[in-house]
Amino acid sequence: MIVLLLLAAHSGRSQEQEAIWAEKYKGENAVTTTHKQHLEVKLEEGSVKAYLQVEKEILLLTDIAPGIHRSGSVYHNSFGKLKNVEGYTLVPGKKGYEKLKVKDFKEVKSKSAGVFFDDDRETILSFPGLVKGAKTVLKYELEYTDLHFLPSHYFQTYMPTIWSGFSVTVPKDVKLNWQLHGQNTGKIKQSVEDSKNKTTYTWVAERIGKYNYYEDAPDMSYYLPHLLVYIDSYKPGKDESPKKVFGTVTDLHNFYYGFIKDLNAKPDEHLKKLVADITKDAAGDRAKAEKIYQWVQSNIKYVAFEDGMGGFIPREANVVCQRKYGDCKDMSSALVAMCREAGLKAHYTWIGTRAKPYKYHDTPLPVTDNHMICAIDIDGRFIFMDGTDQHIPFGVPPYALQGKEALIHIGKGQYKVLPVPVISGHENLAVDSTYLSLTGKGLAGRVSMSVKGYGAWRLDGTMQYRSAKEREDVVKAITSRGSNKYIQKDFDYNVSSDNTVHAYSSFEIPDYAQQVGKEWYINLNLQRSYQDQWIDVKDRTVPQEYSYKNMDRQVVTLEIPKGYHVSYLPPSFESGSDKLWKCKMSYVQAGKLVRLIKEFEMNTLYIEPAQFEENNKLVEGLRKQYQESIILTAD
Repeated sequence: MIVLLLLAAHSGRSQEQEAIWAEKYKGENAVTTTHKQHLEVKLEEGSVKAYLQVEKEILLLTDIAPGIHRSGSVYHNSFGKLKNVEGYTLVPGKKGYEKLKVKDFKEVKSKSAGVFFDDDRETILSFPGLVKGAKTVLKYELEYTDLHFLPSHYFQTYMPTIWSGFSVTVPKDVKLNWQLHGQNTGKIKQSVEDSKNKTTYTWVAERIGKYNYYEDAPDMSYYLPHLLVYIDSYKPGKDESPKKVFGTVTDLHNFYYGFIKDLNAKPDEHLKKLVADITKDAAGDRAKAEKIYQWVQSNIKYVAFEDGMGGFIPREANVVCQRKYGDCKDMSSALVAMCREAGLKAHYTWIGTRAKPYKYHDTPLPVTDNHMICAIDIDGRFIFMDGTDQHIPFGVPPYALQGKEALIHIGKGQYKVLPVPVISGHENLAVDSTYLSLTGKGLAGRVSMSVKGYGAWRLDGTMQYRSAKEREDVVKAITSRGSNKYIQKDFDYNVSSDNTVHAYSSFEIPDYAQQVGKEWYINLNLQRSYQDQWIDVKDRTVPQEYSYKNMDRQVVTLEIPKGYHVSYLPPSFESGSDKLWKCKMSYVQAGKLVRLIKEFEMNTLYIEPAQFEENNKLVEGLRKQYQESIILTAD
């Protein structure tokens, strides 16, 4: 009762109190004054059910806030069934707040790019009578009929939060566990209240600033403070033994095993013939696996349709192969079944993309992964195959899976947890060669680019469905250099048999060179890679993320005009770190040509806050070098 009173105490504040918040958070459009959730777990006829009550109150502080917060949303699905939803606006007046109930409710199909996405319905509320100083209040209840999927709670959002709380009440026969993740979890206060038959756990955080969004940061779940709750075990009946739910990787694997134990159990003649045709010219296990992988890439279209448990249960491989479409689990089903038909050791594999911060042994819960692939054992080495990516070659994981743990199903009660390799930067190589000649005060030139690895596969995917004009624009975007006066005169683009992407462009850059008397000053740094790598160390506390490690070699060659010689070449420069990134720059003269050679190497996927200062020193040194120009003097 004490906890529920505590939760209720944050409703119904006076207008005077709201005025204090408005002054404190001046400059913000709105603040969340209350975000409370209470989950009650019940044992009903031997099974566990959970009922969630949610209330969220937002105070509008500016004249534009009503336009921003005119609607609210409730996400729900077959795991969390919406029972009741209520919304209203509290409009300030001389005698207090006037309550205007929401009458406009709209339910739509929710959309997401997630792979195991299960929030498949969205109820949208339109709040009436919004003005500066008003409050929007949203209340609803959800019923969870599957105890494997309980709600999480994020204490920090995109606006300041005055008070955020989550409480769980469980019967004595239910063992609850929880985890706190993200930064600043020390600000979250926990309390426990026991009664005769129940225990209530409460987590509260107050005066929480809004989070700063960074496009180059990992997913917000890496750093926003949040709570995960889960059922460890429960006793279905008074005299029965506890029934395990979650707590170990074995528990999670046992849960997943129920989705695949009967999958592709019956032989299928169509699948058997298909595999025989695909692998007829393949010599050896690796060649067979590669042929099958390439067939799935080319012939099975990725379509995400994952309502309810469909987000976890793969479809039969023969159905997927005949329909020619499916989601990640369906492609995993097809790959495993086809590889096994070819006599290969293939395994269903669950994995979280890099959008997930959790590890299996630390957080053995369904929230840890959001994807399903196939792992194949060839000569004792596991190779990961993800059929959802049409451009990644066999043997290479998609960049979003690099470094992540994979939960590989071996058999009933048997599994392996293995890391997906991180691809070396040497495999992701970009070579950029520019040839220049001086034309008056401008430059004319041509550029030749070759890109291998992730950069090439991403670029080729971008180009796949582009028109000729769009391709021209893409080539211009990746070859543009020198200044915004860059003029592309001609271009070409192709992909060689080894999946290397090639781009060519001829161009002009008017008014680029500077003449002073008998001397020409020409800065050959037409591209200034890593110049904007500087990181704000004052406010930023989250890592900077990179899609993949890479190497970049840039060569700029200038033809020395007749009647001139090189009177100044900038010094060579080398700086960097094996744990961050490196840079080398050198100038050389060969006859009537002068050449700038630059090499960059990104050696990490994440620059951590502790490395920001070191990173910034590298950037500052590089920026100084970018100011250097060669000097040509008349003979």
